[in-house]
Amino acid sequence: SGVVICRYVIGSMAASAKATGGSISFYGGKTIHTFIKSGTFTNTSGSPMSVEYFTLAGGGSGGSADNAGGGGAGGYVTGSATCPPSAVTVTVGAGGAATSSAVGNAGSNTTLTGGLSVTATGGGYGGGANPSPGGPGGSGGGGGYGPTPNNAGGSATPGEGYDLSLIHISEPT
Repeated sequence: SGVVICRYVIGSMAASAKATGGSISFYGGKTIHTFIKSGTFTNTSGSPMSVEYFTLAGGGSGGSADNAGGGGAGGYVTGSATCPPSAVTVTVGAGGAATSSAVGNAGSNTTLTGGLSVTATGGGYGGGANPSPGGPGGSGGGGGYGPTPNNAGGSATPGEGYDLSLIHISEPT
């Protein structure tokens, strides 16, 4: 499954968090909110604050047949933004479910919506051995092996991953 991590600067280690949500920790003068399941990140400071985020989507599952392709990794998106004093819905994308069919299942997207708008794309599914191509995604799924050349890997979402193949949010003090 995916993950979201948000981080912001604190004035001192004696300072308290300026937001709620996720598992909160302090490191290197910053407050870190880590989400391994969906939830809400809420800026409770009363003012907009600068945050850094790392979002990782769920990976795709591989095909189940002999010579099937592997699933692609979930895409990731990092950046910084100004978060208003409001709630941000954090949706942590699940990994693609195991399958008994020839091709795998794509991973689910990880998103931040509301005060922030960020999407990391789920990993592509692995192709079957018939052969079939891998699916597109954050990182594309691998193509299944077969007697014909139609087993290409899936394409990656630009800037998020690689062909063929944790949300993190922080707040300032």
